[in-house]
Formats: sequence, structure tokens, C-alpha cells
Amino acid sequence: MKKLFLSLMLLLFSCSLSLAQIQGFDSTYIGELKKDVWGTYKEIIKQNLKMTPKESDVFWPLFDEYMAAHDPIVDKRLKITEDYMMNYYSLDDATAKELIIKAFESEQEELNMKKEFLNKMLDKLPAPLVGKFAQIDARVSALINLIRMSSIPLVRESEQ
Repeated sequence: MKKLFLSLMLLLFSCSLSLAQIQGFDSTYIGELKKDVWGTYKEIIKQNLKMTPKESDVFWPLFDEYMAAHDPIVDKRLKITEDYMMNYYSLDDATAKELIIKAFESEQEELNMKKEFLNKMLDKLPAPLVGKFAQIDARVSALINLIRMSSIPLVRESEQ
């Protein structure tokens, strides 16, 4: 698992945005990164969740639903990041407030979705298996968020 996390971290660090990319923000780059990351994520899950064939038959369709439900949330988050990056040099009070609200709504939407799918999994799979999936998911999400946040510059100080 450490090897896969290291691979994921290297992939994300090598693809993170730099300050020089603010003015020419390209969302297709982010889309490609998203595909790479989620492909690696599935491999991490496969290598770390030991399941019986019956459990596997139940888990993977739920996992695919989970990922399909996660995609629009990630897309919203990317749009928020894109809006921020495109307004970086001219961020006014109203836009900043709007982006803050959207960011918190996106986080809440993700939490609600995760809770819904973990409950679906708990209805059909052993709790230790679901718990381990939740742990792996939390670790990968934390790593992705760390990389994502470290590649986005802090709000500029207002010039007076």
C-alpha cells in the first residue's frame, strides 16, 4: 500500500499547478490528472481489500456507483478552483464570498454522498470490509486534497 500511495503522491506532485499557470488555467489538464488519479485509486483499493468472490461481486458495482456519484462533485470542485484561479488577480469581495460558499457546499455534498454509499455498503457487506474501504478512501482523499490545496495559491493580500 505504501508503494501505491507513493506512486499516487509522485503522480500528483508532478502534475500540480504552479503559480505561473494561473493566467492560462487549463481544465483539460485537470481532467487528465483526474483520470490518472482515479485509476491509481482503484488499484489501491484492489490491492488492499481482500474479498471473497461473493463480496467482490457486491462491492465493485457499489464502488462504481460511488465513483459515478463522486465525479460530479469533483467536477464542481474543479469549477470552483478554475473560477478562483481565473479571478486570482481581480478577486473582489462578492466573488470571494461566492467561492467560499460553493466550496463549503461542495464539501458537504461529498460528505453526504460518502455517508449514503457507506450505508449502502454496510447493508450488504461486512462492517470490517466497509471500514477498511472507508479508511483507504479517507487517506487517498486526504492526500489528493493536500496536493490540490498546495497547488492553489492563497488569496492575495489586498493592495492599498
